[in-house]
Amino acid sequence: MKKIFLLLLATTNLIVAQNIAFEQVGLKVEKGKAGFVFDLLDNFYGSIEKPEGVTISLSRVYFKPEEVEATHFLTFSGSVAGLTALRKLRSGAAYLAFNDNILKFADLVSVTGGSTLMRMNTEKANENVFQVWKWRVEDAPSFAAAFTDLIKAFPQQGYLSLGQFSHGTSTDGESHYVYTTHEDYGAALGWGPKTQAQQEAFIKFQKLTNKYSNFLGSMTMVRLKSW
Repeated sequence: MKKIFLLLLATTNLIVAQNIAFEQVGLKVEKGKAGFVFDLLDNFYGSIEKPEGVTISLSRVYFKPEEVEATHFLTFSGSVAGLTALRKLRSGAAYLAFNDNILKFADLVSVTGGSTLMRMNTEKANENVFQVWKWRVEDAPSFAAAFTDLIKAFPQQGYLSLGQFSHGTSTDGESHYVYTTHEDYGAALGWGPKTQAQQEAFIKFQKLTNKYSNFLGSMTMVRLKSW
């Protein structure tokens, strides 16, 4: 993956921010119980002293493929050292009691982890509506090169990251994702290439990456709260 990062630096003049790791927990919340789950999460994660640079966020799913069971995602992001320190806080009697209460209203349906390879427009990372696209990639350097060419021709207005999955992947073999934020729901619905040049760049990216990757779908979510 070091080669991919160096390739990104060599092929684009975009600002590349410090990369981060993440863990994401998928929750299938019972209908009518989302408020209870939110309060439990808020009471626990709002009361602990988080390691520096770590962000915890709860998001609700707007649009998703049929096979995705989760209605909400709990995401932990930051440095490896920060997430390791947070893991120590996510243990003990108080955490076990909190977790048992959560499971009264929701099922844990997935746990994935990975890290970013590239980040840009980081000042907009707190925008609350975001989309995630996933691929199974067989030629990672070529995928990274095609992606940076796309972003040059079709720059994103919100926060953008390209990253990799390293834990908890499904039998689909998802390996890479693209994550981008939007200022509101309308901006997300209206997202897409607008000019002829942007449309041509998008088509070129699809044609190139179809040779060595499989697109596995997308989700659109709204962030409910961050701690």
